[in-house]
Amino acid sequence: MIDKKSRRVVIINNIESDTIDQAIFILKSDKASSEIKSFDADISVEAQKIIDNYINQVERLKKVQEPFSAKSKKRFKSKKPSFLLPVTLTATFMLAIFFLVVYFA
Repeated sequence: MIDKKSRRVVIINNIESDTIDQAIFILKSDKASSEIKSFDADISVEAQKIIDNYINQVERLKKVQEPFSAKSKKRFKSKKPSFLLPVTLTATFMLAIFFLVVYFA
């Protein structure tokens, strides 16, 4: 579907971020052509604020989730096998056989 009313699109490259490579903004309305220079400056400032806000939110979420991810790794850490239980069962079984042999012999 093609819309007869064209829209302005602003594409921002070279963002100083590890997360964002490129940002694309679709503007709501078009201003008069006499105000283009101030309008473009306003757009770039607002777009940079939106990008900075998003980056800050992502960084805050990472900081909040880090302690939980460390706890979950510790919680599901595989346990080393314990040798105490098999040794105890084997010793108990051998003692039971010994007492049965002594008692019935």
